[in-house]
Amino acid sequence: MFSLIIPYHNRERWLPATLQSLLACTCRPHHVLLVDNGSTDGSALVCRNFAQAHPDWNISLVSEAQPGACFARNAALKLVETEWVYFFDSDDELSPRFFEQAVKTLAAHPRADIIAAATVMTFPDGTMRRRAVQRNSSVRDQILTAQLATQGLFVRTKLLCQVGAWNTELTKWNDWELGIRLLLSRPRVVWLPGSWHRIQQHPDSLTGSGFSHTLPQLLSAFEAVRRLVSARGEWLAALAVRAGIVAAQLQREGSADEAGKLRQWAKDVCGQCPHPKLVRLLCFAISCYVRVGGRGAWMLARCFLRDVAVR
Repeated sequence: MFSLIIPYHNRERWLPATLQSLLACTCRPHHVLLVDNGSTDGSALVCRNFAQAHPDWNISLVSEAQPGACFARNAALKLVETEWVYFFDSDDELSPRFFEQAVKTLAAHPRADIIAAATVMTFPDGTMRRRAVQRNSSVRDQILTAQLATQGLFVRTKLLCQVGAWNTELTKWNDWELGIRLLLSRPRVVWLPGSWHRIQQHPDSLTGSGFSHTLPQLLSAFEAVRRLVSARGEWLAALAVRAGIVAAQLQREGSADEAGKLRQWAKDVCGQCPHPKLVRLLCFAISCYVRVGGRGAWMLARCFLRDVAVR
């Protein structure tokens, strides 16, 4: 059995489609927890009407006043009694057969700790892009690609609690940081084939549409991960390169000052690596590639970092 947790804050516009996608699922969660995180619009009413209209579903309406999706997720997590838990965002749409496929995969892999999945990003102009993932349990690849993301993480409740649940100090990239903590515990990860869901990319989404004006939040996430992986030089190198890639993207967005601050942070991390000069050179080369419009920088970095690790 599994529980589904959906936090929301002022999502009156998006919630109907999210909840309708839940009704279309071919496998029903044992428990659905809808968490109001201080909404001031009609979001709570949308959820209350949904629960009343479907009394045959086990739906709990939860409230968490402390602002932040992580606070809302953790508040609901405390109420979960099922072996597995899954989190979804209130502006996205579930794939109808996702839960069915996850349950079948669990039956085939009863010792699994995480069922992971790739997702599909949907943009305001209607275009869609499948997220590229490596389908492995590599900490390095999680640092570079954030392949374990909120909507692609079907996880044992006990494991999630053991690693500390969601980090309430982070308002950005908290699923990236959580994925690293989970992988550091050496879980058994099984990846679903294909790509799933419709993950909305709009300025007001939790994912967001750019990095500008969010540098303090991003640095908090980078620092949290730095503390997690400080004992492994190859992981620190991956972290420095990831920061370099984001700095280049900030530069392209016109945020030169923020880009400079993040590049300096990346240089400091390079100094902690076993081959600091080599890692600094890699950061510089990858950043230049991104600044001129290069795509797939993380794939290039992945190849070079493999070489750094064996030197």
